[in-house]
Amino acid sequence: MNIAVAANGAFTKYLYVMLTSLLEHNTGQNEICSIYLLSADMKEEQAEIIKKLVETYGAGFHFIRMDMEKFPKELPSNELITVETYFRLALPDLLPLELERTLYLDADMVVLKSLHELYETDFEGKSFVVCKDGTAVSAEHTANAKLFADLRGKENFQYFNAGVMLFNLKKLRNTCNFAYFMEQALAHKEELVFHDQDLLNYLFWNDVKHVDAAKFNLAARTAYNIGYRASWVKEHTAVLHYAGPKPWRHKEVRYELERFWWEYAKKTPFYTELLEDMVLPEISTGYMDRLFRQLKQENDELRKIVDQCMNLLKGRM
Repeated sequence: MNIAVAANGAFTKYLYVMLTSLLEHNTGQNEICSIYLLSADMKEEQAEIIKKLVETYGAGFHFIRMDMEKFPKELPSNELITVETYFRLALPDLLPLELERTLYLDADMVVLKSLHELYETDFEGKSFVVCKDGTAVSAEHTANAKLFADLRGKENFQYFNAGVMLFNLKKLRNTCNFAYFMEQALAHKEELVFHDQDLLNYLFWNDVKHVDAAKFNLAARTAYNIGYRASWVKEHTAVLHYAGPKPWRHKEVRYELERFWWEYAKKTPFYTELLEDMVLPEISTGYMDRLFRQLKQENDELRKIVDQCMNLLKGRM
């Protein structure tokens, strides 16, 4: 298997956790051949740390330095969705010609099982193998986004998440290139909310093969909200995706499925640092204290309302 990832220097620790989980479950018989890391600002010493991790598991490592001059400054991006998300669009141009497929993975996830089944999926003539985005945010987005106004009525239109994508490089090289993607991104820049994910859905909605999202790209918060607990995820899921809230941000820690991320974080040399990054902001900001005070106040107000209702009912009896 050939795996592609993209990250900036600030995301090195989180990428390390994801790759640790990936390599733990994908060596041996279903051995990963190579990891291709795309980055523009990652320092050489940071890339070397990733390289040592990958080579420890017997896989090859290739660091591809991205040229930011090739990415128009007008491309939509923000603090949460950075320009690195567009890097995957360059994979057909950048990866060796002998590669006919590659699996792209976001860094904000953990891999819990072998991905060999996913990697060997038959494209059936499609450009990508993807998973439906099952988050409430995306459902609302596709229901209202101007970009998808003409697609909402299509029988086969199903918005997919771009965090896990199997690229049919052989086909893509014959149909489009990075320049085409940039041209389309600029043409639709006012309509792109989730940036290149929106663009990929707009361009390829009818040229993708869908596989089971609960197995290969399960959004952690969504999973917890619909009742998938840790035991279910451990048995059924190969890729757990922390799309949205991140398990390493103290303000966003809410549900038990974050434990999987921390289990792999514990295996990395960044474990103590990651814990400090999460705990120290809480100490300095008092966020949890304010949150509990707010919840107590809301609870007290609700109790007063309930008491008033009960008194009214007693008065009628």
